[in-house]
Amino acid sequence: MNAYHGRPAVIFDLDGTLVDSAPDIAASVAHALELVGHRPPNLAEIRGYIGNGADRLIHRSLTNASDGVADDALFSQARMHFFEHYEKHICRHSTVYINVWETLLELRNRDYRLACVTNKPTRFADPLLRALDLDRFFPLVLGGDALNAKKPAPDPLLYVADHYDITPQQCTMVGDTATDILAAKNAEMTAIFVTYGYGEVTEIDAYEPLAIVDSMGEIIDPIAAAHLDPLVARI
Repeated sequence: MNAYHGRPAVIFDLDGTLVDSAPDIAASVAHALELVGHRPPNLAEIRGYIGNGADRLIHRSLTNASDGVADDALFSQARMHFFEHYEKHICRHSTVYINVWETLLELRNRDYRLACVTNKPTRFADPLLRALDLDRFFPLVLGGDALNAKKPAPDPLLYVADHYDITPQQCTMVGDTATDILAAKNAEMTAIFVTYGYGEVTEIDAYEPLAIVDSMGEIIDPIAAAHLDPLVARI
């Protein structure tokens, strides 16, 4: 067990981890692609395209390939239509996943520091958190455009550690895609993968996560085992 040098932090991804935002994202992608004359992906396909930011989402949706790159002019048009529509319909059908509220409350009651690090642009991340009343849990939120690099680069995760004046080893990243788990590995942080989100669990073992869980409520025990409980440390 780690020695206590300050309150540990738990860093959460947003889409697919805290919130099922795919229905609203899919509706905005469909709107954008129809305007540029393309067949929109279905909801299942969109879920697989989420995780690396809005630009990758648009490229993937236009090319129907996870590593696809669309024509510049077509991409710019679709991107503009997507942003305009999503900004107005950001939380029509998005919902908080089961056990998220209870888990965040428990972690806060145990005195863990909390942060949200997402590749979603800040202009969408902040209002989505507010709309679902999750913003109260996160003194620190970093959107995908907050720094020069985003996940899987370690930069935003290391920023959280520096912000809270703790070491990376005192942080745990919780996410639903390989992007999240690889970011944690690159930052030398522990990570927990949640299986209910948008990523594929088959590729996660190689990144050696602390745990793979089926429900948000299952993250507390492995976090407590990896980091000295802040309340216990004060006794």
